[in-house]
Amino acid sequence: MTNSLSANSLNSGNDPNWPSLYWPPFSYKITLRSIPAGIWAWVVFHKYRWSFLIPIGFVAVALLTGFVSGTTVGLVLAAIYTFGSFNLSVWIPFLWGLIQALILLMGCYSTITTIL
Repeated sequence: MTNSLSANSLNSGNDPNWPSLYWPPFSYKITLRSIPAGIWAWVVFHKYRWSFLIPIGFVAVALLTGFVSGTTVGLVLAAIYTFGSFNLSVWIPFLWGLIQALILLMGCYSTITTIL
């Protein structure tokens, strides 16, 4: 039984060095149709120039919300435990923070999908 592919047929052509893939950076040609398409793309996507600020804004609001709500819950817990003369374990604020984060995640999911 003979193999129909020979070693010469596999190595013919412009094979790239291993492990690279063949991607000539400037192999495309600019035609008259591509210039208006580029201008149209620039006009359409020009308004998204500052869109990278959206995730930064979400993170900033989330950090501020977490700081304010975590500080409030922590101070209330400390006041309750101090008033009752109980010892405050390290795990109690952690579990309250975890519960609070999960409640915030559940509450903001429907709001975000409505906005988007």
